[in-house]
Amino acid sequence: MGKTVYILNHYLTGVILFGDREQVARHGLSKVNFGSYQGIISFVNIDNTHWKFVYINTVTQTVYLVDPSASSREEADSNLAAKKFSQYLKMRRIRYGKTDWVDLKWKGGVMTHPTQRDSSSCGVIVVMMARAVMERFPALPVFSFETSKKAIASEREEMGLQILKSSVFDVASNCALCSMAKPPGTGPDVTNWIQCDSCQRWFHEQCLGMDTKDLEKAKNESWDCLLCV
Repeated sequence: MGKTVYILNHYLTGVILFGDREQVARHGLSKVNFGSYQGIISFVNIDNTHWKFVYINTVTQTVYLVDPSASSREEADSNLAAKKFSQYLKMRRIRYGKTDWVDLKWKGGVMTHPTQRDSSSCGVIVVMMARAVMERFPALPVFSFETSKKAIASEREEMGLQILKSSVFDVASNCALCSMAKPPGTGPDVTNWIQCDSCQRWFHEQCLGMDTKDLEKAKNESWDCLLCV
């Protein structure tokens, strides 16, 4: 979207917010200059069950840790996240001599946002939050999306289609099972393929794991892959 926002991977965000000192010190991003950016967006996974959205804005020097579910701790969690991120930047200065953003006075912030209505839509909602932030940056976003069951189902479908459309996967050159041009591991020099008669996807014979009899039958007759059956 032409915005100077750094996308921080969710693992490192988790280390910064919840890791011990040794873990944090091992992930200093010594080759990254945050001074080239005006903010950060990221996500963090809580106990392998719940996603939260992380937004850092240098214009307002504010850190947001946004919980898609209704939480009374959001302000306290954002304040703690601001403290952790400030400590991370100071570690970078001591360990790597990186001074970018280290003198900014970080504080926690709270944004008004829609909340999830089920136990499984947090991942979709945090992506929708990130999109809204990018569209309005550096101003605070106005979250206007709905979180009803119908709206979330529609958004899931749209995201899935966008991911597939943007994928480098070539249906004519890659196996629909392993997604590679050549089968994984060591194998024969010649790669044997078989095509589904319904969806037209191609498969490595090696990836299908079919015995010789079933494979020869599939080649000589109409064959539907396991994705179509």
